[in-house]
Amino acid sequence: MKFEIENGDYVGTAEWQAPGQVALDMSNDSQRAWFERFFAEETSHMSGPVDCAEMTHERRDASQEAFQRAAYDLAAYAYAVKAMGDARRQNSR
Repeated sequence: MKFEIENGDYVGTAEWQAPGQVALDMSNDSQRAWFERFFAEETSHMSGPVDCAEMTHERRDASQEAFQRAAYDLAAYAYAVKAMGDARRQNSR
């Protein structure tokens, strides 16, 4: 799963490759460092059925689903993201 990231200007891309492995394609070193820390941090969210929901803790790069949630959470930091699909599938064409 790969996302384009913008904040009014093009920032770069982030691609989930494997648990704990997010590839960043960004020219600005300070932005790259911020995104490296962001995706490596642990976060929490509600999971389970509504009547007995519980808090779940996970790293943002632990799974493709966690990465996707984290990418959309970037809106809280004034970033816009756009899904680019499965890059491995696109590269095989």
